[in-house]
Amino acid sequence: MENKTGNSTESLEETPKLLFKVSLMRHEKPYYKNEGHDLTPEGVDRSIMTGKKLKADGIISDNDEIILMHSPVARAKGTLDFVAQGAGLEDIPKIEIDQLRKSDMPDHQAFMDRFNEVNGDVERLAEDHYKNPMFEERPDIIEPHSHKKDRLYRSFEYLIRWFENHPVETKTPHIIAVSHFEIITHIIDDVFGIENTGKYHSPGFGEIVYIEAYDIGDKDKVKLKVTYNELSKEVNFNRADRSVEVI
Repeated sequence: MENKTGNSTESLEETPKLLFKVSLMRHEKPYYKNEGHDLTPEGVDRSIMTGKKLKADGIISDNDEIILMHSPVARAKGTLDFVAQGAGLEDIPKIEIDQLRKSDMPDHQAFMDRFNEVNGDVERLAEDHYKNPMFEERPDIIEPHSHKKDRLYRSFEYLIRWFENHPVETKTPHIIAVSHFEIITHIIDDVFGIENTGKYHSPGFGEIVYIEAYDIGDKDKVKLKVTYNELSKEVNFNRADRSVEVI
């Protein structure tokens, strides 16, 4: 992702082995009906254009071993289908990953009441996930914030283990994955820091977080280079407690 490096203040002193890349994308504009591909016409067009742009910009290259993953939710699968179409990847099988699913909501109405209280503003809702006790202390309403973070980082550990045991010799594994804002938000905040950016991050429809994972010769840590919206930073992923450590 040479052309997506943003304004990094750090660089890899000695280039370690690149284990894999991840383009982690929020689904495109949906109807929220969970039927068919569940995307609006604009969402469909934008997904196709994203696929074309990823290819044209070299984010997807001939040196990549492409792996397509998505949340079980229709709008995530639909987004990936159209991104793949735009990038010419229609023939690659798509893998449904339960860990990438949206929040579990035992009491959907209670969540919607809160959603309406913040006027449907996803930026305010992202902040709400951190500040409102409902999102951590009321599993009878919605899956705790910390559980969703655990799911995301558990997925990272699974990827690391998989590629350790199934190394790709000639190409770089590149996972293109589509999930939801309440999952993706965690890595953005953990890497770039709420205190440094002045806000809680909620990726917009179709926005992508780019991640490169490097073997640094430490069995307990993997270096991640994370890029999002002109920001780029290197951190360590601690495999023991599945957490991000700012370097």
